[in-house]
Amino acid sequence: MTSPSQQIMRLGLGFTVSQALRVVIELGIPDLLAAGEQSVEALASAAKVDAGALYRVMRLLAPEGVFTEGQPRHFSLTQMGAALRSDRPGPRDFIQMINGEAYLAFEQLLHSVRTGKPAFDKVFGSPRFDWLSGHPEQAALFQRAMVALSHGSNEAVADAYDFSPYARVVDVGGGHGQLLSAILARNPHLTGVLFDLPSGVAAARQGIGGDLPRTDLVAGNFFESVPVGDVYVIKKVIHDWNDQDAGLILRRCREAMPANGRVLVVETLVPAGNEPSQIKGIDVIMLAVTGGLERTEAHYADLFKAAGLQFERVIHTQAPISILEASRS
Repeated sequence: MTSPSQQIMRLGLGFTVSQALRVVIELGIPDLLAAGEQSVEALASAAKVDAGALYRVMRLLAPEGVFTEGQPRHFSLTQMGAALRSDRPGPRDFIQMINGEAYLAFEQLLHSVRTGKPAFDKVFGSPRFDWLSGHPEQAALFQRAMVALSHGSNEAVADAYDFSPYARVVDVGGGHGQLLSAILARNPHLTGVLFDLPSGVAAARQGIGGDLPRTDLVAGNFFESVPVGDVYVIKKVIHDWNDQDAGLILRRCREAMPANGRVLVVETLVPAGNEPSQIKGIDVIMLAVTGGLERTEAHYADLFKAAGLQFERVIHTQAPISILEASRS
């Protein structure tokens, strides 16, 4: 039986696994193993790295279920590890992104706990999204990571909500446009607006998120204004911001929407109590990296009220994400 001290040690060493995953992704090891088992020497030769060092990293990941070591120093890819292949829709881009500059900021988590402010600004000299706008390669990885993180959830959201009463849907902070693409595909009567910073609009123009028929691509700042529409979808945006900034985004939507309009905030809710949940870890990442936060249902209700919106209901989807619907109050 594992002692409490050993359990705590394992938790404290969690960063070794996350960084090892990033390394094998960047070296393309999952792709090299797609055809079957290989020796670590063959893998190291193909990846142009040291065989002894690579073996130690893969040996760490084998007990985690990513690889299997059969013959000594020979590895094969598990079903879980196959999710890291470049030809599979999955988490590889998210793992790379979160273990890059976000990881460096997270090392200064204590700064965020002491001040309540994002450590990213201290480490990199500017807020996360401002920094990304000046680093196109990392911004492109961020957009790909958001696609990976959204895998399955966009379809679940598009299926869960009845858009039939509306004519024009505005995807606020829509980035690559994957959610809007799914909504329009299911609702041919709708026209759409994808509204984001220029980098997000550029990703949508490249088709990263799928086809966007009947859609205007509009670059702008959602703290200043949003385009006119009758239903506003805001997916995984509000969690990026503190209550003051999040409330401002919601007020801009309220100002632009008609009397019968709706705002749909699409987020993963934080469960109450001691229930384990991935979103609780992401919440602390938000603290350190963007200054945002994940919220409970009650917290969102308060946020809507402060923005002049009436919280109507929560619609749970087939994915671990929910739709919080609000109207003009």
